[in-house]
Amino acid sequence: MKKLSSVFLLFSLLILIGPAHADYGCHFTFGKLLSSSINSPGKKISIRFTCRQDLDLLGASFYCGEAIDPPAYKVSFQEDQNGRPSGMDLGTSSITPKGQGWMTLPFNNLPLSGGKVYHMIIEQDATRGGQHPVGVLDERHFASVVYGEELNPFDPRDENPDTKLNLLLFEDGKWKTLNHQPLYALLGSGSKFQGVSYDSQKELPIHGGGTPDDRSDDVLQGECLHPHYGVTATGFAVRVRKQGHPNGPLNYRVYTNNFMQHKTTLAFTGQALLPQQVSDKFQWVTFGVKTEDHPQSFPPECRYIVLQTDSGRAVSQDPGCEDCYLLSEVGNSGGLAGGADLSFDGGAHLSREAASIDGGATWMDRFERDANVILLGPVNFSPGLPTPGPIPTPQSLLDSAP
Repeated sequence: MKKLSSVFLLFSLLILIGPAHADYGCHFTFGKLLSSSINSPGKKISIRFTCRQDLDLLGASFYCGEAIDPPAYKVSFQEDQNGRPSGMDLGTSSITPKGQGWMTLPFNNLPLSGGKVYHMIIEQDATRGGQHPVGVLDERHFASVVYGEELNPFDPRDENPDTKLNLLLFEDGKWKTLNHQPLYALLGSGSKFQGVSYDSQKELPIHGGGTPDDRSDDVLQGECLHPHYGVTATGFAVRVRKQGHPNGPLNYRVYTNNFMQHKTTLAFTGQALLPQQVSDKFQWVTFGVKTEDHPQSFPPECRYIVLQTDSGRAVSQDPGCEDCYLLSEVGNSGGLAGGADLSFDGGAHLSREAASIDGGATWMDRFERDANVILLGPVNFSPGLPTPGPIPTPQSLLDSAP
């Protein structure tokens, strides 16, 4: 793993200091889903975020977990004051959560300002607009708010950083920063969206179908990427682990995609890593593309970047294969308006997860889901187009390097 680590650090340095290097793909991860129950009158959850643009808020969503005969809950917005809610509501809405899914509440064109930090607060709605308390909130009458374990301090669509994004808990009379991943969505007039829609994760099995000499039944997994600028590929970063004892290498394949004819063509392939170079725990690894003789260009159009191996076979129990490799991914389980607009690269017709169960002959696109596949390399600029600044590798990716 030392060789892969040194290659990874080299790529990271180039990305961080180079004037025109791409780091393009889905970096979003979380170890698992967590939840906090709002089961006492003094308990609150705050989702702190930086508003990306001026927004007239029409709806706000959060992910509810368990709901046991709950009372009504209030969702309010407050300005930030030294990292904490100001205490003054800008607008409120109320709901009795059903549980196990996205809850969406209406707002009447509540104005939020771009670049400003806000708190979306979830708490009991004790009076529901009346003069006295109604409903019961205790250990047998409550709802919980779900969030991700690992904080990704950026917007999933374009990975622009949000250093203020976080989750806060109010308990025993004071706010505490949890450093976990908020799950939320904002819907504004004019089809403006903001938030984090990824509420589930999977392990994607990659194996040879039990027939190493026949690749027609291989299961391939990866991501369809659509760079915004042309990129000459120098390498890829993927988040993978092994299951059991694979006896063959993990390979990469890149396919062109003629979307008008729904036809893919293998462009190039190579070896990503050997079994001894990856552990049974998910980790980010990088591997290079040989470009000395034949530079591999990624134009601003869709390419399938997928992983393949001759090793392993399918099994009925989790994670779905043995003596194989697994690729990590994240996605939206459904039930959220605008969920596609909040996933990586902003929707189904750009980047998305892709898989094949017949060795690459046919493909299944999984919309609103993204595999952890990153494209690395210098940007190729077209005349007349503006030159973007460097895209930094998220710190979580650097910290996870083996």
